[in-house]
Amino acid sequence: MSLADYIGKYWAGAQAIYSVIIAMTFTSVLRNYLAIPEEANFNVVSSALFCCIAWGIADGSFYAWERRYNLRLENEIIDISKSDQRKDSAIPLIMEQLDDTILRNINDETRIELYRNLVRHLATNGVKTRIAPRDALYIMAGTLFVSTVSGLIVVIPFFLVDNLRFALDISNCSGVFLLFIIGYYGTHERNLSDKVISGLGTAIIGIIITVITILLGG
Repeated sequence: MSLADYIGKYWAGAQAIYSVIIAMTFTSVLRNYLAIPEEANFNVVSSALFCCIAWGIADGSFYAWERRYNLRLENEIIDISKSDQRKDSAIPLIMEQLDDTILRNINDETRIELYRNLVRHLATNGVKTRIAPRDALYIMAGTLFVSTVSGLIVVIPFFLVDNLRFALDISNCSGVFLLFIIGYYGTHERNLSDKVISGLGTAIIGIIITVITILLGG
């Protein structure tokens, strides 16, 4: 299973986007300090990578906790659905989970009827599950891996190229290209032009956020 199977395709891609933006925010500051000592450059670049690593650890822990929370809520809904006395209490909990999905596009009466049918199915077939320690570790390790690799792609030119300006240009191009790739493959569209538009849109939004973050001193 991939990380997207646990946290969703959108959030798996967003994790990589966050790390690219973080790394580009750190490294782009060097453009105004091209004459600073090499040791100072290394401190900035290494700080960018370590920040991506820390972000991956923090987000991975959060995603694992969120999955545990959601499974507990699902188990509670199953228990309530199986109880004749509390069965009606399952509907509001299900509404909280599903009203903000594609089901919002059908009228209220039909949606409530679907929820009632769901309660009936859960009452007879609902199977409670919980997050296994292995799954929690996989989520945290996967998130850490995505964040670290994404950040590394942005900072690695500084370790391979001696000229700081040239390394910065390669780094920025690598970051923008990675944003494009994430948007290109992250979309559900199948048409090539739509994939390209999604990639370009992701790259442009990432650049804008990076610039704003730099201007705000982030």
